[in-house]
Amino acid sequence: MPRLGSLRATLWLRRAMSLGVLEPRPPGKRWLVAGLGNPGLPGTRHSVGLAVLGQLAQRLGVADGWARDRRCAADLALASLGDAQLVLLRPRRLMNNNGRSVARAEL
Repeated sequence: MPRLGSLRATLWLRRAMSLGVLEPRPPGKRWLVAGLGNPGLPGTRHSVGLAVLGQLAQRLGVADGWARDRRCAADLALASLGDAQLVLLRPRRLMNNNGRSVARAEL
């Protein structure tokens, strides 16, 4: 399986956990996988990241498990891959502002 991204971080996403979106998990590998793009504009070159993230969520069986996090203006889904925990982040901002959603995910 190809690498899922180069942004490796230890995530707690306190806000999402306090909302009951994510369940606590013992310490281990955690990866943030952010699908960058323009929401509402599928099929454009600027939304390829969102399309890839959607396919990944489908393959991991969490495509129906998205939960909105207003604090970081994104949808989140939690998945496991081997011994790693993946936090999938789908920003709700336009492409040029996706970095704000990623930064607010409290890495």
